[in-house]
Amino acid sequence: MTYGSMIVFAPHPDDETLACGGTIIRKIREGFDVYVTVMTDGRHSHDVTLGLSEPSPEEIAEIRAREFSEATTLLGVDPSNLVLLGFEDGKLRQHVAEAEDRTIQILRKVRPVEVYLPYKDDANEDHRTTYEIVTYAAREADLLPKIYEYPVWNGKILDLGLKALVMDIHGELEIKMEAISKYKSQISTCFPNQEKPVLGEEFVNMFRSESETFYTRE
Repeated sequence: MTYGSMIVFAPHPDDETLACGGTIIRKIREGFDVYVTVMTDGRHSHDVTLGLSEPSPEEIAEIRAREFSEATTLLGVDPSNLVLLGFEDGKLRQHVAEAEDRTIQILRKVRPVEVYLPYKDDANEDHRTTYEIVTYAAREADLLPKIYEYPVWNGKILDLGLKALVMDIHGELEIKMEAISKYKSQISTCFPNQEKPVLGEEFVNMFRSESETFYTRE
């Protein structure tokens, strides 16, 4: 039995697995048709964040696209339900109009009953811009899905205007962590002259939890 479609919008390849990996697995098991759309190519994770010139941003983008495919395969997402919009990492705000148009097209095709997107005030501009793009596109597509915000860089959110939804993923956690491990470029030191990972162990461990928390504005 299919319960409808849900879609996760991720600013960068890995956000979908870190914040929503367990929920994706659980929803697929429950009969949802799950889609994932990534807004940017993640190319600047090493040159901007770590100051490394090798590998090149273009090579990083290719690596992260492969990691995204491997991670979402483990989560159980149908490859035909994956979209990489490919806007340049860190510069999504410069492409808002085009991103809105493409997002509207995706939403009209998928017609999701649930949409997962970054927390409105998450501490990364691409994350905040993704929120703005997707919420605008949902209105323009004339859809009324349930919208769930996920924090990545903010930790616990103290906003009295939000209602928290805690998703139990204890049965999905092992697969989620295996999927996160596919993002080797982000969680390990895999390149010459790289002294530390993009995402440190303490940060990754925040997502090693038997629950995932989302927020609604209803």
